[in-house]
Amino acid sequence: MRPLFLWALAAASLGAENFTYWIAPCSAEVAQDSRCDSGDPELAQWALAAWQRTARPNLAFSTATEDHARIRLYWASRRTRLYGEAHPIMVEGKRGATIYVNPDVSQLGENIYAATKRDPLLRDAIVYLTCLHESGHAVGLSHTGKFEDIMYSFGYGGDILEYFERYRRQLSARPDIRAHPAISSHDRQRLLELFGKPPGAGLP
Repeated sequence: MRPLFLWALAAASLGAENFTYWIAPCSAEVAQDSRCDSGDPELAQWALAAWQRTARPNLAFSTATEDHARIRLYWASRRTRLYGEAHPIMVEGKRGATIYVNPDVSQLGENIYAATKRDPLLRDAIVYLTCLHESGHAVGLSHTGKFEDIMYSFGYGGDILEYFERYRRQLSARPDIRAHPAISSHDRQRLLELFGKPPGAGLP
């Protein structure tokens, strides 16, 4: 988690909006209840890093203890049937969110589960995309009806397995997730409206 921390220190002097965060470790007890994998917290961190890169220098993330974090991410129990949820909270006078991510893809339907059994990287892609979507809510983004967006709501319908596999096809190995953030141009535009880059400013 050190790169995000170092960027937060640099960004603080520039007046960036800093979201402190805490990601639940995948302990043996948590894994038994949620079926998380030991690498899932890294996927969550990559999701935050993707939002940070998109809106820098105006958005930063830094680690905090659970009680002081504006964003708190938990691995949902396998007894729940959800993709993910984000509930708004206030922390020390600033808005944040409690996020629940379901890492048990067997809960996501037979077609998705069968596909992940054939392709374990698809499973990691789904967990990453869920972390990205829910952390998008945490920083203030609402749902969209655009299938290409990470903030797309499955309530609009569409081929959900294809939504995940479309992203998976960009990957050859797990580290490729860091190079393919899955944030659409529309997602980026909406994020920059919240964390205002000057008009016409490009990504470094």
